[in-house]
Amino acid sequence: MNDVSITSTVSTPTEMDDHLVKVVFVGSAGVGKTCLIRRLFTDKFSQETQPTIGCDFQFKRYKFDNKSVGVTLWDTAGAERFQAVTANYYRGAQGIVFVYDVTRRDTLDSLGQHWLPEVSRHCTFPEAIKMVVGNKIDMVDARVVAPEEGAAFAREHGCLYQETSARTDEGVYDALVWGLIVNIVDTPSLLRSYNHERLSIEKPRTGAEGLVDGDRDRNDPWDSGRRGGCCG
Repeated sequence: MNDVSITSTVSTPTEMDDHLVKVVFVGSAGVGKTCLIRRLFTDKFSQETQPTIGCDFQFKRYKFDNKSVGVTLWDTAGAERFQAVTANYYRGAQGIVFVYDVTRRDTLDSLGQHWLPEVSRHCTFPEAIKMVVGNKIDMVDARVVAPEEGAAFAREHGCLYQETSARTDEGVYDALVWGLIVNIVDTPSLLRSYNHERLSIEKPRTGAEGLVDGDRDRNDPWDSGRRGGCCG
């Protein structure tokens, strides 16, 4: 999709959307998943963050030329005690963002040791677009993972690669919109298949545990006017 015109609005899903896209962010606790989503969603960064509990999400509508694409960005908890819950939310995801912290080598190691196998077990679309994101590149003096290492890891696992800073906004739009969402929209099999997976973004059964934090009605995931904490 070259020379495409892209605009965006914060909204909720409607039948007028030409396509619905589900993107799930995974990675260890504290790598900045929520901050990346918040930066893309609000164009703001907050140092005051709380760990994500279970799973949270935001919705944003993008206009790709004449097509309306509703995008849900799912923020999963990195803490081990929540992983049995968050695994349920890989279902129907057309995009997976594997986030690590360039100042913590263990967070890159955990992508290969845990998160990639976890997604392979639970993601229902083998052709889902996958991206490895090295976050916190603004922390130059604390960096321990070189760009070449992250890029080599991504190539080894068949993923796109981008480095970002949620704090400064560097690379965020290029990674998540041009790098990931445009690739999903350009993959017809994902868009066709997703019509059969719509239950994955519909309201959960009453009593579903761990979907969002206490700031939102547990049984109304489309209540996107309320947002939870950052940086799980």
